[in-house]
Amino acid sequence: MHMTIPEAVKLGDTITLICDYDLESVALYTIKWYRNEEEFYRYVPKESPPSRVFIMPHLNVDFDVRPL
Repeated sequence: MHMTIPEAVKLGDTITLICDYDLESVALYTIKWYRNEEEFYRYVPKESPPSRVFIMPHLNVDFDVRPL
């Protein structure tokens, strides 16, 4: 697994968070992203819809899920 996350971000900047994973033959259960211990994004492939965004002040989420 490899995650790409900037250490600091200037207010108003756009960033990309990346989580690359290889579970070999095991199915992915979930991916969750947090800011200050509050969840702002969740991806659960078995749910419909699989992605869910939680509203947070000063945070806009535009997601693109690309399975390996």
